[in-house]
Amino acid sequence: MKLQSLIASSALLITSALAATTSYSSSSSSQPSSSCSISSHATATAQSDLDKYSGCKTLVGNLTIGGGLKTGALANVKEIKGSLTIFNATKLTSFAADSLQSITGSLNLQSLTILTSASFGSLESVDSINLITLPAISTFTSNIKSANNIYISDTSLQSVDGFSVLKKVNVFNVNNNKLLTSIKSPVEAVTDALQFSFNGNQTKIVFDDLVWANNISLTDVHSASFASLEKINSSLGFINNSISSLNFTKLNTVGQTFSIVSNSELKNLSFSNLTTIGGALVIANNTGLQKIDGFNNLTTIGGTLEVIGNFTVLDLNSLKSVKGGADVESKSSNFSCNALKALQKKGEIKGDSFVCKNGATSTSVKLSSTSKQQSSQTTSKTSSKTEEKNFTSGDVKAAVSASSAASSSSKSSKGNAAIVAPISQVTTLIGLLTATIMSLI
Repeated sequence: MKLQSLIASSALLITSALAATTSYSSSSSSQPSSSCSISSHATATAQSDLDKYSGCKTLVGNLTIGGGLKTGALANVKEIKGSLTIFNATKLTSFAADSLQSITGSLNLQSLTILTSASFGSLESVDSINLITLPAISTFTSNIKSANNIYISDTSLQSVDGFSVLKKVNVFNVNNNKLLTSIKSPVEAVTDALQFSFNGNQTKIVFDDLVWANNISLTDVHSASFASLEKINSSLGFINNSISSLNFTKLNTVGQTFSIVSNSELKNLSFSNLTTIGGALVIANNTGLQKIDGFNNLTTIGGTLEVIGNFTVLDLNSLKSVKGGADVESKSSNFSCNALKALQKKGEIKGDSFVCKNGATSTSVKLSSTSKQQSSQTTSKTSSKTEEKNFTSGDVKAAVSASSAASSSSKSSKGNAAIVAPISQVTTLIGLLTATIMSLI
């Protein structure tokens, strides 16, 4: 009897120990169990490891997949209360988890050098998605309706279409995907940042349902459509794109800096409903932009006015107030400074400096802090040989690159990005760009 008691006690201890680390129902069970707890460091390196979870509807814990797995499938599991990470599985060519509907943490796919497809056909809810260094992937499938952060970097995706029902996101960051040609999304609100940079130079962006965003920054984009966009809380920037036309006819407010810099193919601007810019308006080095006449209802600029280029027309006829200074320089001798000079004489350009010049003459006023009114009546003419400011695409790209290096959320495609990029702390490129421009002036 003592021996039987000892055996029973030992069996109970072994069972308890297993339950404390990994708990799952056998794959031969007729019905999946409701919940299975897994070790905080659970790692699957073979399909047999994943098969152990096929009897579970819910996995509680973080699951990592790696090793020599060639093809992988997570069957029957509908929810992961934790994160799913597939990392450095260099032999993995495809992965599917088409029953999975929810991940409370992150879905991380990183450093999968020959992965061609990833299918999460039922996945509707996830906190963050990080697709990083996937040089062979051509297909990513999901049904995402709810996600806080999306970060896609250094992949071979030609289109981003796994988010066709997503309506709201905090961060949507797509960078260094050289084969990317199109992104179409029904997102209606971006609460932190919408950023596209250094993807394929023919990339077309369509966010026609987007009504408002905190920040938007586009670099190396071929075309952009934002048919419903009404408000930008912070900054809006178009930097070094091949866009020929910017049509944002419903946009009425930009809360901070608005930058259009080094877009060599840009010919037309249409911001006909824009009335207020809370920060600076910077339009510089857009070599094909001859007429800047798309701001016919703009009344207020809360920062400085910076316009540099070879334009012949700058139509700001509704402008009533510039709370910073102004620096407007055109290489064209046909450009007239009369309208801006009249606004400055009325005291509506309130900054400490006013510069306006064309290819022949210039007007320059430097105001002291104690005698702005008296000095504002002083003008001086100088020859066209006065040093001109020219912001090259290299300068702009250097600013953008510096900003990317400063933020771990915007790392380039060198395979060094963290498994879970801290994209909730993504910083907009516009502030650094503006600082760089101002330092060059």
